Amino acid sequence: MGIFSSLYTGVSGLKASELQIATTSNNISNANSTFYTRQRVVQTTGGYYNTNGVEVGMGTFVESIVRLHDEHSYYKLKNATNQLEYTQYMGDSLQEIAQRFPDLLGTGVLNNLEKYNQAWNDFASNPNEDSTKIALINSAKTLAESLNGSFSTLKQIQQKINDDIKSTVEEINRIGEEIALINKRIYGQEVLTTDHANELRDKRDELELTLSKLVDSVASKNEIQQNNRLDTKITDPGHQYNLSIEGFTLVDGVDFHPLKLDYDDKNKSYSIYHQTSDEKVHDLTGKIKGGQLGAQLDLRGRNYNKTEGKYKDGIIQGYMDSLDTFSKTLINETNNIYASSAKSSITSDYQPYLRGDIPLVNYDRTIQPGSFDIVIYDEKGDEQVRKTITIDVNTTMQDLVAQITSNTDDNKDNNPLNDVDDHINASFSYDLNTESGLFQINAKTGFKVSIEDKGTNFAGAFSIGGFFSGNNAENISVKDSLMNDPSTLRASKNGVDSGNDMANEIIQLQYDKVNFYNADGTIDNLTLEQYYRKFTGQIASDGENNEIVHTSNTTLYNSVYSEYQSKSGVNTNEELAALIQYQASYGAAAKVVTTVDQMLDTLLGLKS
Repeated sequence: MGIFSSLYTGVSGLKASELQIATTSNNISNANSTFYTRQRVVQTTGGYYNTNGVEVGMGTFVESIVRLHDEHSYYKLKNATNQLEYTQYMGDSLQEIAQRFPDLLGTGVLNNLEKYNQAWNDFASNPNEDSTKIALINSAKTLAESLNGSFSTLKQIQQKINDDIKSTVEEINRIGEEIALINKRIYGQEVLTTDHANELRDKRDELELTLSKLVDSVASKNEIQQNNRLDTKITDPGHQYNLSIEGFTLVDGVDFHPLKLDYDDKNKSYSIYHQTSDEKVHDLTGKIKGGQLGAQLDLRGRNYNKTEGKYKDGIIQGYMDSLDTFSKTLINETNNIYASSAKSSITSDYQPYLRGDIPLVNYDRTIQPGSFDIVIYDEKGDEQVRKTITIDVNTTMQDLVAQITSNTDDNKDNNPLNDVDDHINASFSYDLNTESGLFQINAKTGFKVSIEDKGTNFAGAFSIGGFFSGNNAENISVKDSLMNDPSTLRASKNGVDSGNDMANEIIQLQYDKVNFYNADGTIDNLTLEQYYRKFTGQIASDGENNEIVHTSNTTLYNSVYSEYQSKSGVNTNEELAALIQYQASYGAAAKVVTTVDQMLDTLLGLKS
């Protein structure tokens, strides 16, 4: 083989150096690419031949071009990205909510509550003036509307996040489907063990990293191959590939199994499920965690109660429940006191699904066992008779009406014609069309009736002769009868314009600690202002706590990203140094070819 073998040796060096220079140039060109793993040429000897017992090398051979990819550092990067995106989305949402409750800036519900209390004080001081009555009604209306608006804001944010869940799941499916297609292309290109579809693997890694922003997923890449021949340990996975979410396969090689959405038209709520190959449906709504989707589900809520028409859990739902509890307590406590002001007729709000045979304590958990008095006044405001009505755990509306209308000697004078039942008509009716119940007491001509509660919350919960209507933040409002005719507003218990004893009790309410029956079953004993500040403080606290965790996640991400870049990213200084080295190698190989060429010229010259 002689001199021509030497020529081939030089040529092989030229080709190898060309490939090394091209690969290094590609690395430098992609130094700022969004997601690129630096590559290296794996070069080995081209073999040898034996001449006269001497082994002579046959140049060099390029085995393959590999990515300097470390699966372990990449796995840590995905986890750090997943946690960072979770707290990022959570923080953005909590910040938006906090901006909608600017009570510390002198606006919002607390400010309206303060003006409402002041309006009651003005009314108590001037109970006969229509102007103070109108001012009080307007102030109460403003307070109710601010609660309506705050609840509506939370509901809109919750619904927006619900819509985001749909978009996120669709993006997860798009990424999963694209990964399956890339796997098919990878399998087609990597026929031999020395073949490496580097660009496609970079694209798949980029999609995996993007997916980790959306949800906590696990990519199982069996046959991890370790290679320590180069300056960086390579742990690039083989062909087996499985991508799963909470144990359910999204991508299995080239096969794609999408997440599916179920939309409840009535409640406008999305749930997420996965259908396995055996056609079994698995609900993942309560299981999915991490990333944007995990944050969205934790914020919106995961378990929807169709009976109550709301989520059983969720951060925003917790805020809505607290706002409902505040409003419900404001309604109950105000109505309990206002019901003690005598009127010719007292009527409840329509109560959905309240039949006459349902125990009251089961229908509304704020109703407590105890008693209240039915009090009768004449037109002058003099008390005529009163009757104590009891509520226990089994008492129904039918039972109450029976107690109220029973013929008892309430005055203890042995006169059967001047007791409570002789001055009023009490009834409860249930409308099958609207599926709602209505309780009412009408006083006979020349008399007025009131309810003085002793801890049952009966009048307050059902707004019987009350000031407010509704039972939560979404529907709280001033009674229509008062809105239509503010002049009927009275400050006294006996229904006479000159008194103010009832109004004074409502003024005192702002300082009294009352029971707040929370949705989770707990009870807070606080003033109205204290409870509302606790609610807004919880919003601020959740935001601050998330910010602390987010800062920690950001630090972790930066650290992990730096580690990953040091192993897989492009260092231009390192690449430029390598470029000089390969350029020198190319020159040396060229010198070999030039020397052989000169030898051939000399040899041919001798022949001639």
